[in-house]
Amino acid sequence: MPGLYRVLAFIGVQKIYSLSDLGRAASAFSVAQILAFFTAIGWTTLILARVPAAHCREDGVQRFYELVQMAAISLVAFAVGIVLWAWAFPSEVSGLETGVIMAGWTFYQVTRHYFVALREYRRIIAYDLFLLAATAAYVVGCHDFGIAAGFPLGLALLTTGALILVNIGRPQKFLRATTFEFKGLEFGFNNFLSGGVALSLVPIANFTEGAHFAGVVSLVVSFSAICALIPRAISLYRLPELSKLVSAGKSLADLTSRTAREVALACGGAFLVNVGMVVGLALYQDAQARSWYALICGLVICAQNCISMLGMAQSNVLMVREASRASMAINLTSCGLFVATMAVFYAVSGGLNFSFVLAVCIVATLVRNSMLRRRSAPLLASSVRPC
Repeated sequence: MPGLYRVLAFIGVQKIYSLSDLGRAASAFSVAQILAFFTAIGWTTLILARVPAAHCREDGVQRFYELVQMAAISLVAFAVGIVLWAWAFPSEVSGLETGVIMAGWTFYQVTRHYFVALREYRRIIAYDLFLLAATAAYVVGCHDFGIAAGFPLGLALLTTGALILVNIGRPQKFLRATTFEFKGLEFGFNNFLSGGVALSLVPIANFTEGAHFAGVVSLVVSFSAICALIPRAISLYRLPELSKLVSAGKSLADLTSRTAREVALACGGAFLVNVGMVVGLALYQDAQARSWYALICGLVICAQNCISMLGMAQSNVLMVREASRASMAINLTSCGLFVATMAVFYAVSGGLNFSFVLAVCIVATLVRNSMLRRRSAPLLASSVRPC
């Protein structure tokens, strides 16, 4: 649903505000999501691994709030960083918008994943529908008051996260000051290295082609994320099972193999549907300006998104084994390849070419998938203990 939320929210911003406003808001949203890998996604990874293994609901809530406490510390640290960066390096992407969206996205993702870990999907869908309604109301209201397009998105996320937290309830025991677990940041860094490359495409498009083209790319990226909805749902559905197998000391091979086949089939089917969406979107939204270029870029983004999903089964193995350092080494290698290639190209040519950026993104994704398969294979045996 978060991927679909981006699509619907961005379409609403484009219709009520403008395509250029969407380009700026989408750039802020992408930067906020990249930072949220450290403030939210790394901690949600631990929520998915630890809450299902809890002995009772009270124990699960306690473990959840311990991780929320550490996510809040990360959020404050990165919020201060955004303020300082915006002051020192003013840019078209608003630091305040980015901070509000980051806080909202963090709050929404961390609270939402408590119920994902418990497989309470109907409740999750209800919260997601509430988020869509809140976003629509905030976008219309903020536009009437002349407020920038990024703020209503962040406010809607914050409101929904607060509602979810109320439904989770308070922990049974008072939270003590615990030692900060760097595993959350490590998993966040892993997800940043794997997903941050794709999220960087919108700011790069804004830098290389301008706000209008970035608005088109943001919609294409959001639609291409629909390809990930079913594979990601399959992956998340299997995580609690994998966690229980690890606790019982059983082999992960059969379930991982089955998950990989299911994800591959889902990616193939969703890709065909997604291509049709991107073709229509590129031709409709960019009819007056290089529609064929936007179409080709959109198709490549679809392919890259599908390829990245093929490594989800192997990523799950590293996740439930809490092998954060192994994941970090893999993702650092693939992300380093992407960044180093971009740096060399920029130094030689004096600029960036968006089509070249997409090609390197594909190559880096293929390298990452290959390393994931090799590293996860030894961790499938029943005798392996969590790292």
